Amino acid sequence: MRVVTRAVVYSMVAALIASCSAANVGTATSRAEPIRAAETGPTFPRTAAYYLDQDELPPVDELARYDVVVIDNEWAHRMPRSFFDRLHARNPRLELLAYVNVVDSVHEIGSHEYWRNAYAMWQITKDDKAFRFPDQWLAKTAAGAPVHEWEDRVMANLTDRAPRVDGRLFVEYAADWIVDTVWTAGIWDGVFLDVWGDRIWTADADRWDVDRDGVDETDAEIYAPGGPWDRGLTIGERRLRSALPTAILVANGNRTLRDGLLNGRVFESFADPAVRPDPIDDVYSYVDAASSGGQRQPSVSINVNTDREAPGSPVALRKARFRFVATLLQDGYWAPMGKDYGVLEYYDEMDGAGRGPGYLGRPLQPDPTVDALTRPREAGTGSPLGGVLRRDFENGIVLLNTTPSRVSIELERPYARLQGTQDPVTNDGVRAASVTIDGHDGIVLVR
Repeated sequence: MRVVTRAVVYSMVAALIASCSAANVGTATSRAEPIRAAETGPTFPRTAAYYLDQDELPPVDELARYDVVVIDNEWAHRMPRSFFDRLHARNPRLELLAYVNVVDSVHEIGSHEYWRNAYAMWQITKDDKAFRFPDQWLAKTAAGAPVHEWEDRVMANLTDRAPRVDGRLFVEYAADWIVDTVWTAGIWDGVFLDVWGDRIWTADADRWDVDRDGVDETDAEIYAPGGPWDRGLTIGERRLRSALPTAILVANGNRTLRDGLLNGRVFESFADPAVRPDPIDDVYSYVDAASSGGQRQPSVSINVNTDREAPGSPVALRKARFRFVATLLQDGYWAPMGKDYGVLEYYDEMDGAGRGPGYLGRPLQPDPTVDALTRPREAGTGSPLGGVLRRDFENGIVLLNTTPSRVSIELERPYARLQGTQDPVTNDGVRAASVTIDGHDGIVLVR
């Protein structure tokens, strides 16, 4: 595991942002030591970048604006170690996660040096690029037809009933590859497991032969809770956790969090009506999952959005505020991306229009549940008005209007809007004891 010193502990960042006069320097700590999220997790807001472009990485200063950065595991040998050292030096809060996909097999690939890890994972020979991966570990029907999850890539069989090769299940082999090939680069704080959900909804076959006994199992049999797919993933998670006890392990959106094996989940297209009919359901599902207690600490839930509107347009800024504030209702990280996962986005609310990372400080009510957020309350974390949700922090509050109608809220004391440049109508810096919020919008107010 990579060991670096942290010159400034997270709790001191909050103190600096709150303009406290005393600046204390923390003792050197090892990244191998356990982290207690309540005391040493980053202050709020918490931001992320979900950057999957394979051609180039953004400059250090751009990536360092975020608290969590997800990039492909291959970048560990594409970029010099100094790049990642500078990244952490620039932002001591930052956690770097290796993007890993062990489900979609790769049969055609570029140069060995550029795709070194994939060559090892899928057992592609360096010289003639022949695919040597065991056929027994691929998902196929009893008739021998391959099952695909994405494009023409044959899906791997993560169940606990897959045939063993050299005494190992595929899921055990995949976990060992992550530990022995990805993690040994020494730059990672954790791993993001893509296509690692309770059910593979995008598979092009609704039944296939998981144990190669000549009989196809149905979707209901394969993906049932406690079924072969679920048991297989659990085997992999236990194997990873045993080898990497303090690593941040994050899975895809619909994976059940249990037994403290995973630190959280990634929700793609969070609260996006273009993907799901009711974005409010996403908000409540995220809060439920993040407050369930099944995850390991520190909790790392990441909500990802791409920009489907004209960049900088009023509707794009409103949707961004809604998703940003919705993420702040629990302890997750918001990852706004541009038109795809190769374009970074950044909004005034993310650093308080120049106030600095973590400018809101710590929440006054940790880990609020849906019940706590919807409980009627005139002040503090709760609901000041039907359909409006509020969460309080040391240095401010956030309000989310989940209704389609404009609402006006009377506050218990004056708060100031941010002084922003992207949307100076909303973030005009005005201080007042009441606020009006458009339908399906959110706002950040500071003390």
